[in-house]
Amino acid sequence: MEKRKSSAERVSDCTVRRPSPSPAAARSRRKLSASVRGWGMRKKSGSSLTTYRIPSDSFVSGKEHYGKMNGFERVFAAVAAFIHNKQAVTIDDVVEHLRKTQVLETVPWTCNAQRLLVFAILGWQSMLYRPTFNTCSLDELAVHQYDMHSNSGLVFDAHKVSVELSDRPLFALLKGFGNLLPAPSPNTAQVASENSKAAATWLALDPAETNAYLLQTLLHVQIRWVDCLALHLDYNKSERTLSLFMYPSFCLAALESHGAIYAFASTEKKSFDPRANEHDISQFMREVLLSYRLLFGQHGPSRKLFKHTLKPAGQTPDELLSILCMEKNINQTLVQNLPLYISAQHFPVLSERIELIATDLKTCRPSSMGQLLLDRRDKLQYWTFWLVSILGGISIVLSFIQVVLQGFQLAKG
Repeated sequence: MEKRKSSAERVSDCTVRRPSPSPAAARSRRKLSASVRGWGMRKKSGSSLTTYRIPSDSFVSGKEHYGKMNGFERVFAAVAAFIHNKQAVTIDDVVEHLRKTQVLETVPWTCNAQRLLVFAILGWQSMLYRPTFNTCSLDELAVHQYDMHSNSGLVFDAHKVSVELSDRPLFALLKGFGNLLPAPSPNTAQVASENSKAAATWLALDPAETNAYLLQTLLHVQIRWVDCLALHLDYNKSERTLSLFMYPSFCLAALESHGAIYAFASTEKKSFDPRANEHDISQFMREVLLSYRLLFGQHGPSRKLFKHTLKPAGQTPDELLSILCMEKNINQTLVQNLPLYISAQHFPVLSERIELIATDLKTCRPSSMGQLLLDRRDKLQYWTFWLVSILGGISIVLSFIQVVLQGFQLAKG
């Protein structure tokens, strides 16, 4: 068998083939090849796609629009096409469809391997998790286990689930790993207006008080850029790290094209454990885009901090990330640019993560003279400090001059 490209390279080649509905989404699609490469999935030497029983010829029954794609590209495109606008789809549904259309071979003993392949493709297309290979048997589906600095433990509850869950809807399968696709809290879902009783508990988010600059200078938080959408705004208080998704262009493209992430939307009407429906997923991705404005774009020192120190290094740059984090004024059709945000109104899905960060900042007090000079959150305290310092300094100078003049008078006398 001739040597094939790695799986990540095949995914990269395939993602740029899909047309986008707008120039902005078209630019976003060009970023996806880099984002997929960042997942770092590599198979052991000697393994090949024959494990998943993908036909090696160029024939795909009734699928002329696949053109001359190789085996992996056909599977990748076929999965994307099948799950588009489908609800409560399962991995077994996808595998069965691929077998019926002869994209995958019908061999019983390869069923679990094909399930793993579909699971991996769904992870790459949604960017909700990074699949892993050769870390467990084919009886389990596994995701990458991030180090303790990148994972607070509030997102991933487990990193392996039984492959038997392949017959469950994708939203149920995903819940087995933890809170990878957040949904609005029952306490904030019904917030409607400023006149409601719940308005008294709203947390105001001022970009001048909740931003990356203060997180670094006061709390010494380290920003970690991750390629997993589920980890966005995951704050690890013990390690003082904040994870941020590095590819906002993916969110924009998914919003405009109703991307693969919507296949994980829940169809349950009521549940004791809220799960994200299609509306929640759209809101989630809009909040991801808005969070860059809150933390960086609307605060001058934070914009400079991103430009000089926090910009992701060693990665293919995402132009939209730079726009959101470094531009003072941006197109309002892209994201809102408000002087003040309310967590329950503007971040209903990510409110718990945002409030954890904001509360930690509010309770933090400067612990050194340098921090006191930089902390402008309490305007009264800040200007009182400077006023007292200036008046005190003037008094000391005048007293010193008076002492010197008295000395001269005594010397002359």
